[in-house]
Amino acid sequence: MSPRPERPRSVHSTYGGVVLDIDRGRIFSLNASGSAIFQFLEQGLREDQIVEELVRKFDIPVETARTDLIDFRKSLENLSLLLVDGSCLTE
Repeated sequence: MSPRPERPRSVHSTYGGVVLDIDRGRIFSLNASGSAIFQFLEQGLREDQIVEELVRKFDIPVETARTDLIDFRKSLENLSLLLVDGSCLTE
């Protein structure tokens, strides 16, 4: 049985954030919107809730928020930082 993957560690501020992928020894910096999306995913918010929060926080159109969320989630999937259910590896 292989050991369970270590969850990424993250720290966030109003200006962005940093994610440390412990298993692969990688560090990622996030801009403010990426940091917000990452935190919303960590909290387990649904897609529609995240879109609503992005619209409110960044004063952007719904379609822009939805596209940004989809693109960011794809990036997290490609980097193996997102679980199959769409949540970040936090547990």
